[in-house]
Parts: sequence; C-alpha cells; structure tokens
Amino acid sequence: MKYKYVIDTFLDFFQKKKHKIIPSFPIYLKDDPTLFFINAGMNPFKDYFLGYKNPEFRRIVNIQRCLRVSGKHNDLENVGYDNYHHTMFEMLGNWSFGDYSRKETIEWAWELLIQKYNIPKKNIYISVFIGDEKDGLSMDKETYQYWNSLTSKNNILFFGKKENFWEMGSTGPCGPCSEIHIDFRNQEEKNRLPGKYLINKGHPKMIEIWNLVFIEFFRKLDGSLEILSTKHVDTGMGLERLCMILQGKFSSYETDIFFPIIRDIKDSLGKIYKEEFYQDVSIRIIADHLRALVFSIYDGQLPSNNGAGYVIRRILRRSVIYATRFLSKKKPFIYKFVESWVREIRIFFPELENKKEYIKHVIEEEETSFFRVIEKGYERFHHLIIKTKEKNQKIIDGKSIFQLYDTYGFPIKLSRILAEKNDFSIDEKSFQKELLKQKEKSKIDNNLIIKSDWIKIHNNQFVNENENFIGYDFLEYKIFILKYRKVENKSVKKRKNSYYELVFSKTPFYPEGGGQLGDTGFIKNKIDKIFIENTIKENSMNLHIVRKLPLNIDSSFQAIVNKNRRIEIEKNHTSTHLLHFSLKKVLGDHIQQKGSYIGEDYLRFDFSHYKKITTEELNKIEKLVQELIFSNLLLEEKRSFPLKEAIKKGCFGIFHEKYKEKVRVITFGNSSELCIGTHVKCTGLIQVFEILSEASISYGIRRIKAITSKKAIQYLKSIHFQHKSLKKILKYPESPIKSFLSLQIENKKLKQELEKGFSQKIKILKKEYLLKSIQLSYITYICDISNEDKKLNPNLIKKIVLDLRNEVSNLFMVVSFIKDKKIMIFISISDSVINNKNIHAHKIIRKMADYIHGKYWGKSFFSMAIGSNINGLSLVLKETKEFIKFFKNDDRISF
Repeated sequence: MKYKYVIDTFLDFFQKKKHKIIPSFPIYLKDDPTLFFINAGMNPFKDYFLGYKNPEFRRIVNIQRCLRVSGKHNDLENVGYDNYHHTMFEMLGNWSFGDYSRKETIEWAWELLIQKYNIPKKNIYISVFIGDEKDGLSMDKETYQYWNSLTSKNNILFFGKKENFWEMGSTGPCGPCSEIHIDFRNQEEKNRLPGKYLINKGHPKMIEIWNLVFIEFFRKLDGSLEILSTKHVDTGMGLERLCMILQGKFSSYETDIFFPIIRDIKDSLGKIYKEEFYQDVSIRIIADHLRALVFSIYDGQLPSNNGAGYVIRRILRRSVIYATRFLSKKKPFIYKFVESWVREIRIFFPELENKKEYIKHVIEEEETSFFRVIEKGYERFHHLIIKTKEKNQKIIDGKSIFQLYDTYGFPIKLSRILAEKNDFSIDEKSFQKELLKQKEKSKIDNNLIIKSDWIKIHNNQFVNENENFIGYDFLEYKIFILKYRKVENKSVKKRKNSYYELVFSKTPFYPEGGGQLGDTGFIKNKIDKIFIENTIKENSMNLHIVRKLPLNIDSSFQAIVNKNRRIEIEKNHTSTHLLHFSLKKVLGDHIQQKGSYIGEDYLRFDFSHYKKITTEELNKIEKLVQELIFSNLLLEEKRSFPLKEAIKKGCFGIFHEKYKEKVRVITFGNSSELCIGTHVKCTGLIQVFEILSEASISYGIRRIKAITSKKAIQYLKSIHFQHKSLKKILKYPESPIKSFLSLQIENKKLKQELEKGFSQKIKILKKEYLLKSIQLSYITYICDISNEDKKLNPNLIKKIVLDLRNEVSNLFMVVSFIKDKKIMIFISISDSVINNKNIHAHKIIRKMADYIHGKYWGKSFFSMAIGSNINGLSLVLKETKEFIKFFKNDDRISF
C-alpha cells in the first residue's frame, strides 16, 4: 500500500464524512510565542480550542507537517538509531469543533483501520483514561463502552494522566484521550507474550499510531479544571508509522517515503545498506534530517544562531557530523540530495520544484560554513582525551562533553562512540547535570513572564480578528473592555515590568504583524485616560498593553490611535511595496520578500538575491522608488479578495506564508501585494526615499535599510551641512573630492616610507633569530622564549617566522614575547617536516595555550596563541625542550 494511497484514502474517507480538506500549515510558527515549530497537528487550531476564533468549518481533515526537535517533544537523539522516530513527520488528523464527539470519532477510526486499511482486529490495542483522584476525574467510561462494542475487552487497557490525558501546556484546553496501538510482531512472538503487556513499554513492534483527544476542560493557572462550554475532538495519526505497518515493514525508513532517498544516498557513496551499523545510522540521519530541512527552509525558517534558526542549524550540523565521522565525507554533499526529496514528494508539493535551487544553495552554504569549524570539534575531543590521559583517568569530564554538544553540535551518542574507540568513557552524571542546567535555565526564562487567568468584564464568545480590527477605516472609536489579564516579568524586580493586556470589543489599534509595528495611543472617558504602549497579536486576539487599569473598567471608552506615528509607519510600509516592485524591475523576477521591519523611524526589507548589488543597480532602484513617489499613485485596496484570483493577477506575496482563501490586496500603480498592513492614501505623501545601506545577512538573503519623509529630509540636510563643512576644511570650495584624492596620494607616500623602516627591522630580527638556530639530525631548531616586553609588533613577528619557514630548510621554530601584559607564542614549521615527520603546529600549540591560560588558532604550518599567565612560559620552554629531546631519540615522532 503506497504512501500516496494511504494519504488519499484518509482524506477521501473523512471528506465523505463531511470534513473540509485543508492544506498543511507552514511548519514554522510565526504568530505563536510559545512554539518555534508546529509539533502537533492541533497547533494551528489553538484559537478554536481557546475560543478566540469561530471556526469557518466545524469538521476539518488535513495532513500537517510537524517538527519535534526541541522542548519536551524532542526526538532528535533517537533519530537514525531506532526504526520509527523522525525529526519531521506528517500528522494525519480529523477535527471536530463543537460538532461530533466520542461515538463518531471512535467508530470512524475503527472503520478506517479495519475496512479501508485492512488491519486485523486482533492486532489493535486501545488505551483509555483511568481517571485521576487529584483532579477529581473519574474513569472515561463512555470511551470504554464505545470501544468495547467494537473489540474484545482484552484489547482495551487503562492508563493514568501521563499516558491518557492530553494537555496543551501548564494552562489551556485539555481532556482525556484514547490511543490506538498496533502489534505487528510475528505469531511466534505473540504466542509467547500477549500484546497487552507491551502497551506503552517502548517495544519497537508495538507502537502507538493514533491518538483520539476529547477536549472538554480548561486548565486554569491555579491548576484547577473548568468544563468547556464547547467541546472539541482532536486526532493525530503519524503517516510514517502507519505506512510502516501497512507496507509490512519493521522500520519506517524502509517504506516508500524514505527508501528512495536512502537508495540514492547509498548509491552515491558506493555503500551497501545494512552492512555496517553506524554507516546505516548515518544514512538514515541524512535522509531524515534533509527532509526536515527542505520543508523548514521552504516554509521560511533559515539556519541562524538563535531561536528557531538555531534548531534548524543543529539538525543540519548533526547530519554533517555523522557524514564526516562514519561516511568519510570531507566536503559538502548533503545538499545534492535535495533533488531526490523534491522528486519524491512533488506530487503533493509541486511548489517545491520552483524553490529547490534556493533550498540547495542555503544547505550547501551552511554545510560549507560548518566544515570550516567541524575539525575544531574533533580537535577539541582529541584534546580532552589527552588531558584525561595526563590525569591517569579513563572517564572524560561530562561538562567538557556538554560544551562540545552545545558549541559544536556534537551529538552525545557520537561522543560516547569516540570515547569507547579510545577505551574511555564519559562521566554521564556530570553531562546530564549540565544538560539539566540548560533545560532548567530555559524553563526559568520561559517562566519569568507569568500571565494570570483572564478576567472577563463583558461577554463576547468570539473575538474574531476579521471583525475586531477596524483600524483601516477608523483611528478613533468607542469601545468596551471585554477582558484583561495581568502579566509579570520576574526577571527584574521593578514595577514597570508588570503590565496588563486588554481585549477590546472593537479596536482601531493595528496589532504588530506583517513586519509593521503595533499602534500606540490611549483610551479615555470622563474620569480616566490610559496610555496604550503597544498592540500585539497573540494567536488571533488583539492585545493592548497598558501599565495600569482604568478605575471604571466596565464603562465605555474612546480609543484613539497616535495618528502622527501611524502616518510615519504607513509611509514606510508603502515604501517597502514600492521597493519590492523596484527590486524586481531592476534585478529580476527571482526576487522574493524574506522579511521586513516597518517602524516610524526607518524601514528594513529582506529579500532573496545571490550576489552583491552594484552601486549602479542600487542607484537605479532608489531612483525608481522616487519616481513612483513623485507619480503620486493612489491606493487601491481590495478586501476579502479570492486568493486564487489574486495569485492569477500576479500579486506579490511571501511564498512560505499561509494565506486564507480571502485576502486583502494593496495596489499602487503596477505594484500589487497581499498585505494586512496600513498604507498612505497616495505615494506623494512619502516625499523622499533614501537607501542607507545594503548588505548580505545570510546566504542568498540581502537586506536594504532605508528612510523616508521627514527622516530622509533631515538626513539629506545633514549630508549637505557636512559637505559644506568639508569644503571649508579642505579649502577646495568647488570639489572636496579633489582634496581627498590629494590626501590619498600623500598617505601612499607615507606608507612607503614606513614600509622601508619595516623591511629594515625584519632583516635585523631575522639575523638575530638565525644566530640562535641549532642544527639537529633532521631539523633546524630556532627557539626564542622570552618573558620580556620587547614592544614588538605581532604582525612583524608573524611575517618573520613565515618568511623563515620558506628560507630555512626543515625549520621548526618557536618564538614568544610579551606585549601589553599579554603573552604571544608563534610556531612555524617547514612543509618538509610536516610531511616527513607528521608534525603539526596547531596540535603542538594546544598544550602551550593551556599553560598560558590562553586561546590558540592556526594551521599545520603556522599557529599562534595569546594568553595572560606569565608563569606558564617556563612550562612552554620545558615542553619545547622535551619535544626536541623526543625528536632526537625517535624519528617516528607524530604530533
């Protein structure tokens, strides 16, 4: 049963049960502050469960991309080692928002598994919630009765809250769940031990495939449960696990989802799959991780050093580390298999075809970058082995292993393997302690902001974003406060770190979104005036940030937006549209928006482009934007416009964004974009557009920063003033540029004079060093370790030692001196010594850097260290002498 058939059968089955089929949401979550990525199929529907939005459809079915690599849902370390864990997986789900409940959910699940997928009844086991005394919850009898009408009671088991009570988080919607497990052992194994003894025991051939959640309660901040007025159903079934069972495989990597990619990887390596354990693990890791990377990058999340981007970077680095260690790869190669993944899944995701080259470029650049530092990780591990040996110990410090894990992305399992190969082990206790510290710090950071339960003032069941925001048409409006909650930031014990979030009946305040900052302003009535410091969106609610509550909170208020600030923001937002249009005109249609920042002071626009923009191109772009401003183009706005029609008309959008079926289209002349932000009525109001900078922010992504209107006029006035001042200083009233050219010529002459003196000093020092050289059996040894501050220039010494390695045959040279209370050590080695005796400067200097409490860097022929421990110089000298003594005694020395 091919995976395409599995998907089509699932969607078709629930469509016939009157469910609306919707596409997968992007895997990267932008509007939920609690998550980096969608890690369960229910994440995009949180607003419905929380009662913030009224669902358009009461029954929904979809296949949602999910990523589980951080937080409590973290499967990363298991991926590649077992048969069924994955970083990214696809969740088959059917949903009821206040419609059907247990009976239909259970009967339909059974019908699909038995009649459509032909899974034998005897292989299906069910878990049911047994109840919880602390929460005052009794056994889920209703669920048990429905299951018992379909299957034997011997196949139904009861479990507690940990296994069978689903919760969104520490607060929020929750409820009992019923899990469906499949026993796919052979008959002999089943005869030895009945399947009911293996439920939730981690057995690889007894796995949970489907979770049916009945959302009936709301967990409050004090831990108590409140019964929901509207009850929902949330189900999730893993596609990969289901395919494994339906295709009769014992590993999801052997299904037709993964095996075509695994085949491509092994063929390119000339390897035989299932021949060597760690080789197989590495191939599985690459296949799995690349799938996650392809979709994450497509959905808009690039690798970076923080947040969600750091998670993506760690996934890629883990696959690179296994490729280097167990597949002997020395240069980037993972990016080549993007083509393989796109080929296999384009039937479901045809849009990936247009983005595959971009995705390949991003992954290749990231691989290339990591290959530059990965050797340092291996060196660091080797250094830990040496240090542990020196202490006559066999257990490597867990804290150091954690640093490898945290800094270089070394998986703990790989560190264990490397340790075992050297007859060492890892101090697991101290490693886990450091890991726990990091998790606790993350927990503390997350818990620093404490939000109270909502306090309702006026009832309104749904605060729908489409109906609630009226700021396109009004900057002032009469409102009521529907509810509020207090937010406390515990990181700093100051009153200003406590504030309130208010929800209004209607709001003219634009909430931060689409790159545009949120509105500020105030609400007032006859006895009170409260300032709105910011407006944000959490899920679908518009939240207004205030420092204090009004006295008569249940009365009506006049909500008034800061008009002047809004106007300046609108000028910058419209300018990003004109800039986007101009970039496409000058550079080409490949330009895609990747992000933006739109404030009152400046704008920032990120876009895809693979090379630096020339000065000529930048001038053309700026000129075209200015022409569009002078044309005084009128705003044309279309609300609730069909998405398909907008795309047909060529409206610009962000390719990884999830748009609704009805969208808002903003048009100025020939520029049309899908946009939720606010804009000027005509482009002439912008007056002036000035680009401040253009630069690369990551591979294939560039950023333009610009200013408009008053800020641009002030900036140009400042430039004009500086120009006038320069003319006075340089005494060239008409052309300051001529003065600069003259100064450059003078500067060049001065540099030539300095270089003459520099060359003379090099000759003198070279002679001094050569006088100190000692000729041994094979090498010319120069050592000058001094604890005097000689006021030497480090660049001068570097040039000397590099010159001498080319001029003196078989050179081994160590030089040190003190400058500004810092010790500097230089090692230079001839190529002949490196090649014939396997001696490497960067390996020798590691220990010396430890002696002087410093850092080191360099290559095999030249390395240097800088430190602060002057007493360590005696140990450096001793180490050098020991090395030479050892060299004289044993020509097979290897460093």
